[in-house]
Amino acid sequence: MSELASVWFEEAKRLDVGQAIFIRVGDKKEQTELAREFEEERRTFEKLDIIHAKQLFINKVLKERKQYVVIERKYRAPFTAFMRDEKGVFTKLTVDPERRRLLTLMTKDGLTREEIEDTLNGLTDNEIAEFFPEVITEK
Repeated sequence: MSELASVWFEEAKRLDVGQAIFIRVGDKKEQTELAREFEEERRTFEKLDIIHAKQLFINKVLKERKQYVVIERKYRAPFTAFMRDEKGVFTKLTVDPERRRLLTLMTKDGLTREEIEDTLNGLTDNEIAEFFPEVITEK
């Protein structure tokens, strides 16, 4: 990793949504190499802050006949999606990997359902079905 890529990527982490940094490069080879280094920096950053890292987009652009590598922060909610059922109705789905990790650890540690619900401020129907299937009763 070049120091140039590290320094500019640190600046990019501070960008607000909608802001971008344009780094001027000399030629296509340098542009490709710098973009690759930024991608590596982003992969490393994902291990620390996946949501913020997924909002950083790295592009190679030509602007006013000059080549740039652009790091832009765009709003993106990587753990939110929509599911469409057979009737065409959309339902919002949200996945929280940190909550899932905590839930898995607490069940492995032998905490009761009540203790887990107190800690996580309740459980969703899907979480109950997955982690406490023996508790579900037919109505």
